[in-house]
Amino acid sequence: MFIGVYNLANFVTLLGLASSVVACVFAAGGHPHVAVCMFLLSGLCDMFDGRIARGAGSRTHKEKVYGIQIDTVCDMVSFGVTPAVIVYCCGFGKWYDIVIYIVYTVCAAIRLAYFNTQAIEDTPDLNMKAFTGVPVPFSCMTLPALMIVRRLVRRALIVNIVFDAVMLLVGIAFILNVKIKKLNIWQSVLLIIFELVCVILMFVL
Repeated sequence: MFIGVYNLANFVTLLGLASSVVACVFAAGGHPHVAVCMFLLSGLCDMFDGRIARGAGSRTHKEKVYGIQIDTVCDMVSFGVTPAVIVYCCGFGKWYDIVIYIVYTVCAAIRLAYFNTQAIEDTPDLNMKAFTGVPVPFSCMTLPALMIVRRLVRRALIVNIVFDAVMLLVGIAFILNVKIKKLNIWQSVLLIIFELVCVILMFVL
């Protein structure tokens, strides 16, 4: 009845997309910290959807390709657009801020398209062992830290400079020609702990 491939891994991917949309809604409604929490939930979904897919048993080539494509489409919204929306809704809406958001989003699009090309053209089993360029979900580490800076630093100009600099540097990092290995399970756990600590600090400070 419907087009697409429906399995647990893809549902987790779509849950991450939905979380990002909710994050944008909360950001627009003036609740940036709740928005970041929903954004981190999308990062958590992205961290585990691939593991779920690989652990689900045999998949056809078409199912694997579809999984790569839908993951990338969702990542573009979750990590290419949502961070820019959240930061913009924090009050950084000058013309130069917008330019940086555009650069960030364009770099994310380039990175994701390149990832798809590598996965399909250069990897026979479609299971990449390393990434070229910093993966776009890396923004899950930077955005909570930026929100903490916003809480601690009272000078709006300094906060604006920090936000713009980080967004620009992260965007450029997406398209750097560097090899980065996938996180193992213990590194993933440490990343989750880091994000939880950031969330706690956001609401405590």
